Amino acid sequence: MDLGGVSNSSFQHYLFGLWAIGNNVSALGAFLHETQGLPRSRVRRMILVISGACLGMLLLFLLVGTALLDFFGISISAFQIAGGLLLGGVGLEMMKGRQTPRALPEAESASPQHRADSEAQLMATAVVPIAIPLTVGAGTFSAVILFTGLAQQSGTQLQLLAAIAGLVLVNHVVFTFSARIVNWAGAVGMSVFIKIMGLFTLSIGVEFIVRGFSTIYQRLHTSALP
Repeated sequence: MDLGGVSNSSFQHYLFGLWAIGNNVSALGAFLHETQGLPRSRVRRMILVISGACLGMLLLFLLVGTALLDFFGISISAFQIAGGLLLGGVGLEMMKGRQTPRALPEAESASPQHRADSEAQLMATAVVPIAIPLTVGAGTFSAVILFTGLAQQSGTQLQLLAAIAGLVLVNHVVFTFSARIVNWAGAVGMSVFIKIMGLFTLSIGVEFIVRGFSTIYQRLHTSALP
């Protein structure tokens, strides 16, 4: 089948389909919030961790996505609800303007253990919630599982793999350039932007929860029919 000159099993179709769901626009507010005041070297490391976590999870769902969820007895709906609750908490914190602990500079007053703990906390935040589920979440994983079935039928597994790599690369570039916003937006501008993005993050979380419960309700309603 061809749609608008683009096959539904082509690299372009896979890439556009994944990026429509797995773009990092909703993650920018949390990312900028966490990287305020950090040196560029740590911001770059954080971006690498985010990209690595996204790539790893997408490849995992490409290879064993359905089997992984079945093994733990987790449905996509439950994954959406859990991700929605997490996003809701993140959005509320961003709207309240709560400052998260920052990794301290290399100074005599900061012990090696404290610096290591701060660095570990920062990188953990890069993985959850910035990489998962703000950048790639239940919707992206579902799309990967669906595209995997299509790719196996059409013999386009390499195109799908290339599309996943392309998605991660595009998001990596967006994160890299968005970090410059911190340098010129100023404290007031960043505060306003983060609170606005926090509202959107909270809204996305609510939408995930509604979708998850809606799917569960539909399944229960269907099973109850004679």
